[in-house]
Amino acid sequence: MTRAVTVIVTTLLVVVGSGAGDLGELAFASESRARPIAATASAPRPVVTNAQTAEAVETSSPLLPTSSVARIPPVALNPGDEGSMVVALQTVLRDAGFYRSEIDGEYGNHTAHAVVAFHKAIDAERTSNWTESDWEALRDYRPSLPHRVGEPNRIELDLTRQLLYRFEEGEVVDIIPISSGNGESYYNAAGNLVRARTPRGDFSFYRHVSGWRISYLGGLYQPWYFRGGYAIHGSNSVPPYPASHGCVRVPNWEADHLAGELWLGLPVHVWDRPPAADPPAFAIQWTVLDGDVPSTFEPIVS
Repeated sequence: MTRAVTVIVTTLLVVVGSGAGDLGELAFASESRARPIAATASAPRPVVTNAQTAEAVETSSPLLPTSSVARIPPVALNPGDEGSMVVALQTVLRDAGFYRSEIDGEYGNHTAHAVVAFHKAIDAERTSNWTESDWEALRDYRPSLPHRVGEPNRIELDLTRQLLYRFEEGEVVDIIPISSGNGESYYNAAGNLVRARTPRGDFSFYRHVSGWRISYLGGLYQPWYFRGGYAIHGSNSVPPYPASHGCVRVPNWEADHLAGELWLGLPVHVWDRPPAADPPAFAIQWTVLDGDVPSTFEPIVS
């Protein structure tokens, strides 16, 4: 159910610790603004109240009004981890546009793909392991993307970083990992030897197929075609490097998400390097609070 709630737009602050060599904590300072979003009953409220995870405090400054702050210690996390720190990670990844699945405190496949997408975005090693320094890198991250007059809603495909950026009303709202054409040779349906290359240029969606479509090259889940037989589609295999015959693969759960956000005629721009990069508006919403802030923040998984 979609309804208007109060959204807390967050700026990360570094709170320096007192001990020698202490990395300190990352403080998520929250400022309210109104914005319609999709609210789910299962989404936890990311305010943590102990020194091992995070602490809810109040802050006031000339730059930020009195607001809630969640301090998160910069700890490393890995696939298979569980608990409140994974909840914190999923929350900040969600609010930065990298994660759209359930906030469940389990560092599974969906979380791992979101972490890889973030590492792609900052030109780091494309691993699924979250490092201590990644917290601060996420705080500082802003994508540099082309400015396109008259196209507030569009898709940008960065083939160098292997990322999909979805713009809505001029703001980046989704950042999704992709795998595009690998450049290798293969035989097409007509028996001709061709190269697996994703077309570059400016296009728009002209056809969509719900569910699975089976071609001679394999299955395409929820494909959105933007040129000939080339489509953005879900796949069971989305490695962190180009691996397709030319289509743009995304994880299947991301294809389900996009199926509700895309439409025929939506512009699609495909490039190796953006023609003119400007920092776009970034719909970053670190924390969503609806009602009273809880006094405790329990791990989802015991």
